[in-house]
Amino acid sequence: MENKEYTLATGDSGAYRLQILNKIHQPYTEFLLARAGLSSGMRVADIGCGTGNVSFLIASKVGVDGSVYGVDLSEAQLDIAPSQAKNSNFNNMSFVGGSAYDTGLSKESFDLIYCRFVLIHLNRPLEALLEMKSLLKPGGLLVCEEADFGKAFCEPSSQAHDRCYEMLIGLASSRGQNFCLGIDLYKMFQDAGFISPDISFIQPVVDGENKRLIDMSLMEARNTLIEAGLTVSDEVDEIIFQMKELAEDNTTLFGIPRVTQIWGRK
Repeated sequence: MENKEYTLATGDSGAYRLQILNKIHQPYTEFLLARAGLSSGMRVADIGCGTGNVSFLIASKVGVDGSVYGVDLSEAQLDIAPSQAKNSNFNNMSFVGGSAYDTGLSKESFDLIYCRFVLIHLNRPLEALLEMKSLLKPGGLLVCEEADFGKAFCEPSSQAHDRCYEMLIGLASSRGQNFCLGIDLYKMFQDAGFISPDISFIQPVVDGENKRLIDMSLMEARNTLIEAGLTVSDEVDEIIFQMKELAEDNTTLFGIPRVTQIWGRK
């Protein structure tokens, strides 16, 4: 069963975009996990693992004495992840189907739970956080990264760029989601019972091929945007064209959505 809340493409059609996304964010994610305390021998779950990009990073850090469970609701994503793990000779990984609200994993059995860019796609993000907390052993760590699309920028400024994000934020809102959730995470962690979570912000500035992340995301959401009445085909196609042109312009910088990095101990 596919996740009807999710806005963008899954499976092979979304895999290339996810590769670019991971290429941009992996160095920051790796630094975050080290700061939070990821170490050899840990039992970890990656919630909303997608095609497993971060799961593989975590598996390399926990080593043969540790284990990683990737959880995703999308069958299309889970069709890709295990074969990638096998090709990469990771033997400490398992991938299972499950919702962020009900993962199906054993309660109080994990040293660390991780999720990235998952909560912004959910209608009930606090409920998902509480599910993740329930999976942690006493003293276990919950580590999350979430975006704030309202903080994206283009330099020099571009009306097409601003309209692109306006449409994506509007689409999320129309579906009961929040693509500007990042700034709310500190309070959400406190509401979930993490008294003094640690928090930081990062905002990658991208160039070259990585700038294509934006027009590819808009292309994946194109039909849904039209169906929601947020745009018409002529407008969105023109915005996609202009975003491709901006991506090819090496004098233009994209500051992609600011990311909130947060972690707390149960």
